[in-house]
Amino acid sequence: MHWQRCIEAKEGAVGDEKNKPDVSLERKLAEIDLNLLVTLEALLVCRNVTHAAKRIGQTQPAVSRALARLRDVLGDDLLVRGSAGPTLTPRGEHLAQIVPVTMLHVRDVISSRQGKTEVRMSINVNLVPTLVPTLLQSAGREKEILKLNTHMTCSEGISHLRARTTQLMLCMVGDTTGELERHAFLSEEFVTLLASEGRHCRSVGLGENSYFELTHINLIENGKDVFPQAAEMFLGHGVQRSRMLQIPDIRSAAMMVSESELAMTVPRSIAAWLMKTLPLQAFRPPIFIPTQEVAICWLAGAADPDRLQLILDMGEAARDAMMEDQRSIEKLGLVRPEA
Repeated sequence: MHWQRCIEAKEGAVGDEKNKPDVSLERKLAEIDLNLLVTLEALLVCRNVTHAAKRIGQTQPAVSRALARLRDVLGDDLLVRGSAGPTLTPRGEHLAQIVPVTMLHVRDVISSRQGKTEVRMSINVNLVPTLVPTLLQSAGREKEILKLNTHMTCSEGISHLRARTTQLMLCMVGDTTGELERHAFLSEEFVTLLASEGRHCRSVGLGENSYFELTHINLIENGKDVFPQAAEMFLGHGVQRSRMLQIPDIRSAAMMVSESELAMTVPRSIAAWLMKTLPLQAFRPPIFIPTQEVAICWLAGAADPDRLQLILDMGEAARDAMMEDQRSIEKLGLVRPEA
């Protein structure tokens, strides 16, 4: 009995020790404010300091300082420069899976409302200028709160769905898995952008040989082609990757095109909003490029039947907005290549 009491006492002491809070962890948590967590989430999602700063409305130096503080608190670099641009460390990749979910719960605590259904959607960042105003004003908003997130690539959007940080993904469909269902509402053609004052736009048009003599920008994200069908077309016609400029940011790439003799090939709706802000002109490439499908996707079996009508309504509103932008290209001037 004496030994039994000693063992029980020892086990009780161990249990009490386990239940004690980690003082060092509590001190670390006390050092972190909510703004720092918001910055951490933006960095993990965007994987780029500049993009993260735009996402949360801060300056790049402020986000860089926050990253330095996060590195100190978490004891990891989180985001490092790689051969294909900024990449997450293994610890950063792990946090990218759990931090957005955690922040979702934090936002729910702060901004929960009664009597309204929350709809969480991730939208491709290149579609934001065209579609966000339309989606926020579309029919059916009386009983739903639409919360928007953004993603750069289809795979990043799928990771949001898997983590349950979003319920829907509005994207330019790339390689998707069988785990997704989707409502495709538009297929759009590609056009090539040139500077409106460039010598090529002043000519009657571009034939196939002249077209492939141009220096083309290929948009990439995390080492992958943003528009693989366009990249594959160039490669199939003998244009080596070494001859293409690999640029990760579409706005920066468009700015470069507007001030040089470079060319960039993108879907028509993207070309439309870029042409509204920069001196660019679009023309149809002299070769065939498969169209880009735009769709609303969700995890198979995860869509509430009552929400299917909402998906159809949002798809119709998004299609109308994108078609309107596509038609604006004709008004802004579409240069047709030589026959």
